[in-house]
Amino acid sequence: MKKYLQFFRIGLRKGIIYRSDAVAAVGTTIFYLILMFYIWRAISISGELSSPFSAIIAYIALGQVVSNATSVNLEDWFTERVREGTIVNELKRPVSLHLQVYFYQLGKSSFNVIGRSIPAFIVGLMFLGIGIPSALNGLAFLLSVFLSLNLVVALSYFVSMAIFWTKVGWSLRMMRSTLSRLLSGVMFPLYLLPEWLKPVFYSTPFPSMIDGPIRIYQGAAGSEIVRVLCIQVFWTLTLVIISALIWRKAKKKITVQGG
Repeated sequence: MKKYLQFFRIGLRKGIIYRSDAVAAVGTTIFYLILMFYIWRAISISGELSSPFSAIIAYIALGQVVSNATSVNLEDWFTERVREGTIVNELKRPVSLHLQVYFYQLGKSSFNVIGRSIPAFIVGLMFLGIGIPSALNGLAFLLSVFLSLNLVVALSYFVSMAIFWTKVGWSLRMMRSTLSRLLSGVMFPLYLLPEWLKPVFYSTPFPSMIDGPIRIYQGAAGSEIVRVLCIQVFWTLTLVIISALIWRKAKKKITVQGG
């Protein structure tokens, strides 16, 4: 376990070194929330909303809190090492590549929670009415955010396996990021979807990344909390297992691109 904690420290130190990125991310989050505030208020004034404006903007604010806490980009990590061939050095280490990457990302995400997610939470609490949950929902929310992080890491790792064939990860990352923003609840509350469209969204793992934790925070009952957590675990295990199977073939595709 001590070996993996070293990767955790590396990820945490990288976040501390590049703390200017966190400051920029907070600024971007505040700008995004201001933009969403006026967009949704304009829609609300037009009378087109079936839900109160205050509830929608609180949902959007919580979406940014969860999104900042679960921001993951393993595609770039793999692209750099696969293209240069240095992925071989990672494989020589007496540790699991998957766990190595996981603990590295866990360290980075720990800094993201402090440097990006908590500031977004404070802004939402002070200006956007996200409120304070009950003790049970608050603890369940924290657990759900952690499971959401695991799910996002599993999805990013799964997508990264394709880099061993494509040698390029930015397009894969953009595809994953775009789908996540559209289907997870970052851009709009999923409860506003038409009833016929909701099954399409909820048949994917994306709502479990953002919408699930938000529903818990906003007062989901005990059975609903358990359901959200179980679905998060299910999708995470599914992606981990599929990634492990793909990894067996991906190892055979390793080549060195350059000197």
